[in-house]
Amino acid sequence: MISEKAFRKYINQSKPFQIHMADGREIHVPHGEHLSIQPGGRMFLMWLPDGGFELFNLTMVTSVRSGTKKNGH
Repeated sequence: MISEKAFRKYINQSKPFQIHMADGREIHVPHGEHLSIQPGGRMFLMWLPDGGFELFNLTMVTSVRSGTKKNGH
């Protein structure tokens, strides 16, 4: 699990990054402005290109990776 404080550092950056979830999903975030953290820090929203959103539990985040993927990793 990643802390709310550490997660907030990523959502304040302008570079793309990936969020790795406990269920194996990898979420590509094009820019930190696409995310919003719930007051209290347990849930976060990712705003989708079509104007919708997806809600995630922050306690399910296992890691965050900055930069682009190389060689499928």
